[in-house]
Amino acid sequence: MIVVYQPLSGLHRPVAIDPQLPNFTDTRLDVRCIRGTLLNDAQAGVLCDRVETLFTNQGAEVHTYVGEGPLDGDGPVVDAAEIGSGSAAPAEPRTRLLVELRARETDESSHPWSWVLYAASFTVLPGVIESSFEQDIVIRDDTGFLLVSDTLEGRIITRYGLGPWLGNKVLDLTRKKADRLGEDAASKDLSADLYRQLSQDVFNAKMRARVLRPATPVGQAP
Repeated sequence: MIVVYQPLSGLHRPVAIDPQLPNFTDTRLDVRCIRGTLLNDAQAGVLCDRVETLFTNQGAEVHTYVGEGPLDGDGPVVDAAEIGSGSAAPAEPRTRLLVELRARETDESSHPWSWVLYAASFTVLPGVIESSFEQDIVIRDDTGFLLVSDTLEGRIITRYGLGPWLGNKVLDLTRKKADRLGEDAASKDLSADLYRQLSQDVFNAKMRARVLRPATPVGQAP
């Protein structure tokens, strides 16, 4: 079995930030992962866990939720450690963003003629299954105001058979290690693209939230 991932709309956009840097040390994220036609509740939970790790590594305070329902806490978040005792005014609230993730399968085709050839050739020729998916990303501020709405699209092509597997193993001998189509190569490539784009979307939302935050009069606590 050979799995090939093809980025479509959104997943191949250039990303301006480095997900390895502390981009969100001043941010709280409430991330909600919702089941759909592509992910069940358990898989949505795995997605939330990975997104939590992604943004925690970038310095954010992350809270995750699986499924529909209210989020814990209301209003902007202030770090008590950042408020100096005896200071005239509290520190500026951390930016709080509500991130909603929902994935769905939009199309699946089994290419029936490929399976006829697959059987007739005793698996030398591949049987092909192709599926397309969409990842919806919605980001709001702590008042519910919409900051970012994005849809990322991709395609997964799976080829079954001895011929594709053996041919790929031979070609891997001439490829660099990073370019080899191993069993988890497609999953790693998809995750890398998704997490980069998600990081950029959250960064864009954070900057918009800051711009839209009401100005605080001089000498008055925010």
